Amino acid sequence: FFSLAQSRNNKTTTMSSTAEVFAAMKEAVDGAGGKSLQRKFKGTVLFAVADKVYSLDLSSPTTCDVSEGDAFDGKADLKVTCSEEVMGKMIRKEVQPQQAFMKGMLKIKGKMSLAMKLTAVMAATRKKLPSSKL
Repeated sequence: FFSLAQSRNNKTTTMSSTAEVFAAMKEAVDGAGGKSLQRKFKGTVLFAVADKVYSLDLSSPTTCDVSEGDAFDGKADLKVTCSEEVMGKMIRKEVQPQQAFMKGMLKIKGKMSLAMKLTAVMAATRKKLPSSKL
């Protein structure tokens, strides 16, 4: 979805695909970083990005994971629905998750307290993506 090169300030950058973003998110929730995120987040999220579905599980320190598909049988604490374009903008910090929601670019269903903490997950994910992919 973001495999096209985009010219910004006379600089060409390659943007990451949805799969790369969620692979980076999986890396971000592994190990000590995942336990730290889990202490802040404490919940499950189902991401529906275009036609793909990904599950983020930060419900306990032993289950920090990201997987493709609905791992929660529709019972995630939070469901986030957006386009690939909006997910890319959030990863590139062009829009914060809260701003995307207020503008109607992002749909949220479930625990709003978790939705407010998505910025921390996005920041951790961003750190795991190669800078050339941002």
